[in-house]
Amino acid sequence: MGALTKVHQQTAHENLQRLLREAWFQLEQQPLEAAVLARQAEHLARRSGDNRAWAQSFFIWGVSSLYGGDNHEAISLLSRALAVYRFLGDEQGQWSCLKAIALAWGYLGDANQALETHAHANAFKRQAEFARTARWLHWFAAN
Repeated sequence: MGALTKVHQQTAHENLQRLLREAWFQLEQQPLEAAVLARQAEHLARRSGDNRAWAQSFFIWGVSSLYGGDNHEAISLLSRALAVYRFLGDEQGQWSCLKAIALAWGYLGDANQALETHAHANAFKRQAEFARTARWLHWFAAN
């Protein structure tokens, strides 16, 4: 029975990783479609206890909501991702969430909240490095 459980866990982990890869790809190609995959990944990540995948799924889902103009939902989802990234000590994940949340506040017309959130993101020592590798953020700059 133990071998069967191990195989099932490996298959669930592989499915979760596949969903996340597809969601990241969709985020660049068809951002609104990424939310469907991210929701599925969130469910699997939560059930499996994979916190990194859980944070990534919330982040992808949140950025997809941001693309779709649902800024309130984006802030909620990205705040969840931020909490998990903080728990993990993942500075790049935290920075990414803060930048996306700041964009959402800006789109909602709350300039003070947007500036404050950007300031928190910019306080990370490696924020310039994070900005160079954040392909999702470049899409917003181009549009």
